Amino acid sequence: MTFIKRLISLVILLNTPLAGAVCYKVTAVGSTTTSATAQIRPGEGTAGAWAGAGDVSNGSLGLPSVINVSDPEFEPYPSLIASSVAPFTQYGSNAGYDPERVFYRCSQQDAVYEMFSTNADNVYSGWYQGGDSVGSSIGLHSAYRTAWPNVLLRLTHVATGQYFTDVWKERLLSGLDVDSRGFQLVKAKNLSAVRAELFSAPKDPTYNYYSTNTASQLYSYSQPNGYIAIKGPGLAYPTVGQTHYGNYAGWPGNWPGAVGLYGKVTLKRYPTCAVITATPNVTFPTISISELNAGGSREVPFEVYFKCQMNANFTDGVNGTALGFKVSSGSFVAAARLGLINGGVRYLVSDNYGQPGIAGGVGIRLLRDGSPINLLVNENSAQGSSPGVYGWYPVIGSATNLLTIVNGNGWFRETFKARLEKLTLGVRPTVTAGRIEATAQVVIRVQ
Repeated sequence: MTFIKRLISLVILLNTPLAGAVCYKVTAVGSTTTSATAQIRPGEGTAGAWAGAGDVSNGSLGLPSVINVSDPEFEPYPSLIASSVAPFTQYGSNAGYDPERVFYRCSQQDAVYEMFSTNADNVYSGWYQGGDSVGSSIGLHSAYRTAWPNVLLRLTHVATGQYFTDVWKERLLSGLDVDSRGFQLVKAKNLSAVRAELFSAPKDPTYNYYSTNTASQLYSYSQPNGYIAIKGPGLAYPTVGQTHYGNYAGWPGNWPGAVGLYGKVTLKRYPTCAVITATPNVTFPTISISELNAGGSREVPFEVYFKCQMNANFTDGVNGTALGFKVSSGSFVAAARLGLINGGVRYLVSDNYGQPGIAGGVGIRLLRDGSPINLLVNENSAQGSSPGVYGWYPVIGSATNLLTIVNGNGWFRETFKARLEKLTLGVRPTVTAGRIEATAQVVIRVQ
């Protein structure tokens, strides 16, 4: 009997830590192990006080700083106006987060979840249970109206592929870093990226926070469009599977991320142009290293088709419609390393420049009407004091051909050239053999 009593006592002792497991909010680097706000040890991440998901605390979703909505006859509903994918480290707060930023420290056996929903107690931020009627009427389920009366926003939780809706969803966090004391650490890098999509839509006469008559309107409505919360033992958190309305335990201090448009995007309502199609691939004939070193090159034409409202402002100035070619992120990083950034990007280089099998010391210049043009770093690149400095040019150029005009809209075609050559600017490394695999995207937008 004595042996049995000791065995029972042993089992109780083993289970005691499990029963008392608690997640703690991390606010500092130090040595404290348990308190209302825990600390982590140096070298195990970064930490500091954090206020949580307040009304105006969102960072950038990576959307263009300027978007444009035009006449529905030119831009039928629902047209995708802009889209982007942003990591939590960017969108979670105004100042962004270090990927190693620690929000919570939990026991190793704890199940910890990331939760997400729209801001469904606000009519302009995902209120509608079962889906927004305006979005549903044009086949865009899980797209919700915004304070702009004819613009919808759809958010996707990239890690799960699920849309943000008024109902709380969750994802079990796995593969979390474990500190030297055996605790799991919930860091900014562990939380999901978000895809944001803006669509044009019919105006809802019921709600009119902003007017459709305003030509230019910064999104200054101070409510997030969605939230990221954390679920774990000992924490206050919403109930999964239920609507956000009236179900927001832990807000704002325990929620590390607000998702929204506030202060980041300006909507304009001007006549404009839109890309119809462009040559999808350009293939260069082979060229030898010796020919490149001797100044040889290869040129291949490609075409861009676009349509314009004929009363648009065809300049690269403020409120004008401009054209540019945006380089891929990999190409931009390589171009910066090679000293090829001077306002815009002067050469398009391979996305994986420097990797085995990729040619070195060569790049692609894009030519418009025979002259080299700069390329865009991103869609938010400044215009500069002279045309083309940052990669924006008047949409209608001297070599643009008007094909036809239908119902006040012009259809245009322009032939550009891509020229492969030895780098003659920047660092100018030695030419090496290999492939050239570069990517650029044609962009037309109101400035």
